[in-house]
Amino acid sequence: MKREPHRRQVARTVLVVGEGDAEVLFLQHLKALYVQRGSGVVVTIKNARGKGAAHVVDFASRQSRNAAYDLVVALLDTDSDWNDKTRTAARKTRVHVAPCEPCLEALLLNIHHGAVKGRSSAQLKQDFEARFGGAAHDPAVLRHFNRLALDAALQRVAVLASLLRALTFAEWPVG
Repeated sequence: MKREPHRRQVARTVLVVGEGDAEVLFLQHLKALYVQRGSGVVVTIKNARGKGAAHVVDFASRQSRNAAYDLVVALLDTDSDWNDKTRTAARKTRVHVAPCEPCLEALLLNIHHGAVKGRSSAQLKQDFEARFGGAAHDPAVLRHFNRLALDAALQRVAVLASLLRALTFAEWPVG
């Protein structure tokens, strides 16, 4: 009796580039919580090591040339180098941008209903440290961002919803 050959499903691949250490730490946390082994999605996370939004988009574009990724995403702060030229470069190189306005701490505070409107990056970073007992690049603060808190914020925080869709389905929301 012949056995049918096991057909392997081709995994969809996602490259996610974080602007710096804090973004990469957060992305790794999301990946650990939401991307299951054998889910059909393989996520690679890379660190652009700062230097502004234009550098992050350029870094993501260059990294995506090294392998055929189905989706390329950049998680970056909008407080430095985020302008029309950078947006155009991202669009041309098919890098989907998940902008943290003005910084990652604003996104994280927003997940926990923190006030972010009209505040500078410095103020937001200070508020974040006071509220969570450490900087965003400190792994200990991630305990405040468990699956329950993240799921509750999905309807309110569009950037988070876009990131999770990219990580779990290798798709970027249209529009």
